[in-house]
Amino acid sequence: MIDYHIHSTFSIDGRSHARDYLFSAMVLDLEEIGFSEHVDLDPTLGGFNYLDYPGYEEALEHLKVESPVVIRRGIEVSHQKHLEPSIRDYISSTSCDYVIGSVHEVDGVTMDDTFLDHSTPHSYFEAVQSMAASGLVDVVGHLEYFKRWGGNYSSSDCKSVILPVLQTIVEKSLVLEINTSGLRHPVCDTYPSLNVLKWYRDLGGILITLGSDAHEASQVAFQFEPVLLQLKEIGFSHLVTFDHRTRSYHRF
Repeated sequence: MIDYHIHSTFSIDGRSHARDYLFSAMVLDLEEIGFSEHVDLDPTLGGFNYLDYPGYEEALEHLKVESPVVIRRGIEVSHQKHLEPSIRDYISSTSCDYVIGSVHEVDGVTMDDTFLDHSTPHSYFEAVQSMAASGLVDVVGHLEYFKRWGGNYSSSDCKSVILPVLQTIVEKSLVLEINTSGLRHPVCDTYPSLNVLKWYRDLGGILITLGSDAHEASQVAFQFEPVLLQLKEIGFSHLVTFDHRTRSYHRF
Protein backbone atom coordinates (compact mmCIF):
# COMPACT_ATOMS: atom_id res chain seq x y z
CA MET A 1 0.00 0.00 0.00
CA ILE A 2 1.18 3.52 -0.80
CA ASP A 3 0.21 7.05 0.17
CA TYR A 4 1.35 9.69 -2.31
CA HIS A 5 -0.26 12.84 -0.95
CA ILE A 6 1.28 13.90 2.37
CA HIS A 7 2.03 17.40 3.69
CA SER A 8 4.63 17.83 6.42
CA THR A 9 5.69 21.06 8.11
CA PHE A 10 7.53 21.93 4.90
CA SER A 11 4.06 22.94 3.67
CA ILE A 12 2.46 26.04 5.13
CA ASP A 13 -0.52 24.03 6.39
CA GLY A 14 1.30 20.84 7.42
CA ARG A 15 1.07 20.01 11.12
CA SER A 16 3.39 17.00 11.55
CA HIS A 17 7.09 16.55 10.90
CA ALA A 18 8.26 14.23 8.14
CA ARG A 19 9.63 11.74 10.68
CA ASP A 20 6.18 11.43 12.30
CA TYR A 21 4.68 10.47 8.93
CA LEU A 22 7.34 7.84 8.46
CA PHE A 23 6.51 6.37 11.87
CA SER A 24 2.80 6.22 10.94
CA ALA A 25 3.67 4.53 7.64
CA MET A 26 5.76 1.92 9.47
CA VAL A 27 2.94 1.20 11.94
CA LEU A 28 0.53 0.77 9.02
CA ASP A 29 3.02 -1.41 7.15
CA LEU A 30 2.98 0.79 4.06
CA GLU A 31 5.43 -0.10 1.33
CA GLU A 32 5.94 3.44 0.06
CA ILE A 33 5.04 7.03 0.94
CA GLY A 34 5.35 10.18 -1.10
CA PHE A 35 5.54 13.65 0.35
CA SER A 36 3.85 16.26 -1.82
CA GLU A 37 4.69 19.64 -0.36
CA HIS A 38 2.79 22.67 -1.63
CA VAL A 39 4.39 24.83 -4.31
CA ASP A 40 2.49 28.13 -4.61
CA LEU A 41 3.95 30.56 -7.14
CA ASP A 42 1.23 33.20 -7.03
CA PRO A 43 2.74 36.24 -5.23
CA THR A 44 -0.73 37.34 -4.13
CA LEU A 45 -1.19 34.26 -1.92
CA GLY A 46 0.07 33.65 1.60
CA GLY A 47 1.88 30.45 0.68
CA PHE A 48 3.97 32.12 -2.04
CA ASN A 49 7.45 30.53 -2.13
CA TYR A 50 6.94 28.97 1.31
CA LEU A 51 8.63 25.67 0.48
CA ASP A 52 12.32 25.48 1.37
CA TYR A 53 13.09 22.92 -1.31
CA PRO A 54 16.79 22.37 -0.45
CA GLY A 55 15.84 21.82 3.19
CA TYR A 56 13.02 19.50 2.16
CA GLU A 57 15.36 17.49 -0.05
CA GLU A 58 17.99 17.21 2.70
CA ALA A 59 15.45 16.16 5.35
CA LEU A 60 14.07 13.32 3.23
CA GLU A 61 17.54 12.12 2.28
CA HIS A 62 18.34 11.79 6.00
CA LEU A 63 15.09 9.89 6.59
CA LYS A 64 15.80 7.49 3.75
CA VAL A 65 18.97 6.27 5.46
CA GLU A 66 17.03 4.69 8.32
CA SER A 67 13.72 3.96 6.64
CA PRO A 68 12.32 0.50 5.84
CA VAL A 69 9.63 2.33 3.85
CA VAL A 70 10.40 3.70 0.38
CA ILE A 71 10.21 7.52 0.54
CA ARG A 72 9.51 9.64 -2.54
CA ARG A 73 9.92 13.40 -2.83
CA GLY A 74 7.00 14.98 -4.64
CA ILE A 75 5.49 18.43 -4.97
CA GLU A 76 1.90 19.61 -5.32
CA VAL A 77 1.79 22.58 -7.66
CA SER A 78 -1.15 24.98 -7.51
CA HIS A 79 -1.90 25.51 -11.18
CA GLN A 80 -3.13 28.73 -12.73
CA LYS A 81 -2.79 29.26 -16.47
CA HIS A 82 -0.84 32.52 -16.20
CA LEU A 83 1.70 30.86 -13.87
CA GLU A 84 2.74 28.14 -16.32
CA PRO A 85 6.11 29.69 -17.25
CA SER A 86 7.13 30.00 -13.59
CA ILE A 87 5.79 26.51 -12.82
CA ARG A 88 7.81 25.07 -15.70
CA ASP A 89 10.97 26.83 -14.47
CA TYR A 90 10.41 25.65 -10.91
CA ILE A 91 9.90 22.02 -11.88
CA SER A 92 12.96 22.02 -14.11
CA SER A 93 15.07 23.31 -11.22
CA THR A 94 14.15 20.41 -8.90
CA SER A 95 14.88 16.71 -8.85
CA CYS A 96 11.51 15.60 -7.53
CA ASP A 97 10.04 12.15 -8.06
CA TYR A 98 6.59 13.33 -9.17
CA VAL A 99 4.47 16.43 -9.65
CA ILE A 100 0.84 16.59 -8.57
CA GLY A 101 -1.06 19.36 -10.29
CA SER A 102 -4.04 20.74 -8.39
CA VAL A 103 -6.47 23.56 -8.96
CA HIS A 104 -6.97 25.56 -5.76
CA GLU A 105 -7.79 28.90 -7.39
CA VAL A 106 -10.26 29.68 -10.17
CA ASP A 107 -10.08 33.05 -11.92
CA GLY A 108 -7.61 34.19 -9.28
CA VAL A 109 -9.92 33.40 -6.36
CA THR A 110 -9.03 30.69 -3.84
CA MET A 111 -11.73 28.08 -3.44
CA ASP A 112 -13.58 28.08 -0.11
CA ASP A 113 -17.15 27.89 1.17
CA THR A 114 -18.09 30.85 -1.04
CA PHE A 115 -16.85 29.29 -4.27
CA LEU A 116 -20.24 28.45 -5.75
CA ASP A 117 -21.50 31.95 -4.86
CA HIS A 118 -19.15 33.60 -7.35
CA SER A 119 -18.10 30.78 -9.69
CA THR A 120 -19.35 27.51 -11.17
CA PRO A 121 -18.28 23.86 -11.35
CA HIS A 122 -17.85 24.40 -15.10
CA SER A 123 -15.19 27.07 -14.51
CA TYR A 124 -13.34 24.72 -12.16
CA PHE A 125 -13.35 21.84 -14.64
CA GLU A 126 -12.20 24.17 -17.42
CA ALA A 127 -9.26 25.15 -15.20
CA VAL A 128 -8.41 21.47 -14.63
CA GLN A 129 -8.68 20.85 -18.37
CA SER A 130 -6.13 23.62 -18.97
CA MET A 131 -3.78 22.11 -16.39
CA ALA A 132 -4.10 18.59 -17.83
CA ALA A 133 -3.36 19.87 -21.33
CA SER A 134 -0.28 21.82 -20.19
CA GLY A 135 2.06 18.81 -20.04
CA LEU A 136 3.56 20.08 -16.79
CA VAL A 137 2.32 17.55 -14.25
CA ASP A 138 2.34 13.79 -13.68
CA VAL A 139 -0.73 13.46 -11.48
CA VAL A 140 -4.08 15.26 -11.49
CA GLY A 141 -4.84 15.97 -7.85
CA HIS A 142 -8.17 15.84 -6.00
CA LEU A 143 -10.54 16.28 -8.95
CA GLU A 144 -13.90 17.77 -7.80
CA TYR A 145 -12.14 19.40 -4.84
CA PHE A 146 -14.60 22.29 -4.66
CA LYS A 147 -17.36 19.99 -3.38
CA ARG A 148 -15.52 19.97 -0.04
CA TRP A 149 -17.48 23.10 0.87
CA GLY A 150 -20.91 21.83 -0.10
CA GLY A 151 -23.35 23.60 -2.36
CA ASN A 152 -25.70 22.43 -5.07
CA TYR A 153 -23.51 20.18 -7.22
CA SER A 154 -24.12 16.90 -9.02
CA SER A 155 -21.46 15.22 -11.14
CA SER A 156 -24.21 13.87 -13.40
CA ASP A 157 -25.35 17.42 -14.16
CA CYS A 158 -21.77 18.33 -15.15
CA LYS A 159 -20.98 15.17 -17.12
CA SER A 160 -20.67 17.09 -20.40
CA VAL A 161 -17.79 19.17 -19.01
CA ILE A 162 -16.20 16.42 -16.89
CA LEU A 163 -15.85 13.91 -19.72
CA PRO A 164 -13.51 16.13 -21.80
CA VAL A 165 -11.29 16.55 -18.73
CA LEU A 166 -11.12 12.80 -18.25
CA GLN A 167 -10.47 12.30 -21.96
CA THR A 168 -7.53 14.70 -21.82
CA ILE A 169 -6.14 12.87 -18.79
CA VAL A 170 -6.33 9.60 -20.75
CA GLU A 171 -4.86 11.08 -23.94
CA LYS A 172 -1.98 12.72 -22.05
CA SER A 173 -1.33 9.50 -20.08
CA LEU A 174 -1.64 11.39 -16.82
CA VAL A 175 -2.27 9.65 -13.52
CA LEU A 176 -5.56 10.39 -11.77
CA GLU A 177 -5.33 10.65 -8.02
CA ILE A 178 -7.99 9.12 -5.78
CA ASN A 179 -7.86 11.46 -2.80
CA THR A 180 -9.53 10.15 0.35
CA SER A 181 -9.51 13.41 2.32
CA GLY A 182 -13.12 14.02 1.29
CA LEU A 183 -14.07 11.11 3.53
CA ARG A 184 -12.90 13.30 6.43
CA HIS A 185 -14.90 16.28 5.15
CA PRO A 186 -18.67 16.87 5.36
CA VAL A 187 -19.09 15.74 1.74
CA CYS A 188 -18.08 12.19 2.82
CA ASP A 189 -16.84 11.29 -0.65
CA THR A 190 -13.57 10.79 -2.43
CA TYR A 191 -12.11 13.31 -4.87
CA PRO A 192 -13.20 12.38 -7.50
CA SER A 193 -16.34 10.40 -6.72
CA LEU A 194 -16.76 6.78 -7.70
CA ASN A 195 -19.21 7.95 -10.33
CA VAL A 196 -16.52 10.02 -12.06
CA LEU A 197 -14.00 7.19 -11.66
CA LYS A 198 -16.38 4.88 -13.52
CA TRP A 199 -16.51 7.36 -16.41
CA TYR A 200 -12.71 7.53 -16.40
CA ARG A 201 -12.49 3.74 -16.54
CA ASP A 202 -15.07 3.60 -19.36
CA LEU A 203 -12.89 6.01 -21.36
CA GLY A 204 -9.94 3.64 -21.00
CA GLY A 205 -8.36 5.30 -17.98
CA ILE A 206 -6.27 2.88 -15.94
CA LEU A 207 -3.58 5.09 -14.37
CA ILE A 208 -4.39 5.90 -10.75
CA THR A 209 -2.61 6.65 -7.51
CA LEU A 210 -3.85 6.96 -3.96
CA GLY A 211 -3.44 9.91 -1.59
CA SER A 212 -4.78 10.75 1.86
CA ASP A 213 -3.92 14.46 1.59
CA ALA A 214 -2.69 14.07 5.15
CA HIS A 215 -1.81 17.25 7.01
CA GLU A 216 -1.02 15.41 10.21
CA ALA A 217 0.49 12.00 10.79
CA SER A 218 -2.72 10.42 12.10
CA GLN A 219 -4.32 10.85 8.65
CA VAL A 220 -1.88 8.66 6.70
CA ALA A 221 -3.62 6.08 4.45
CA PHE A 222 -7.02 7.30 5.63
CA GLN A 223 -9.78 4.85 4.58
CA PHE A 224 -7.53 3.24 1.98
CA GLU A 225 -8.70 -0.36 2.48
CA PRO A 226 -12.41 0.19 1.68
CA VAL A 227 -11.53 2.54 -1.18
CA LEU A 228 -9.22 -0.06 -2.74
CA LEU A 229 -12.05 -2.59 -2.65
CA GLN A 230 -14.31 -0.11 -4.45
CA LEU A 231 -11.63 0.55 -7.05
CA LYS A 232 -11.34 -3.18 -7.73
CA GLU A 233 -15.09 -3.39 -8.26
CA ILE A 234 -14.90 -0.60 -10.86
CA GLY A 235 -12.16 -2.46 -12.72
CA PHE A 236 -8.88 -0.93 -11.57
CA SER A 237 -6.05 -3.30 -10.69
CA HIS A 238 -2.81 -1.28 -10.37
CA LEU A 239 -1.47 1.79 -8.60
CA VAL A 240 1.23 3.99 -10.12
CA THR A 241 4.37 5.01 -8.24
CA PHE A 242 7.23 7.24 -9.37
CA ASP A 243 10.99 7.43 -9.11
CA HIS A 244 12.50 10.57 -10.67
CA ARG A 245 9.28 10.94 -12.71
CA THR A 246 9.54 7.42 -14.10
CA ARG A 247 6.50 5.23 -13.45
CA SER A 248 6.12 1.78 -11.97
CA TYR A 249 2.92 -0.23 -11.67
CA HIS A 250 1.82 -2.24 -8.66
CA ARG A 251 -1.10 -4.68 -8.56
CA PHE A 252 -3.40 -4.36 -5.55
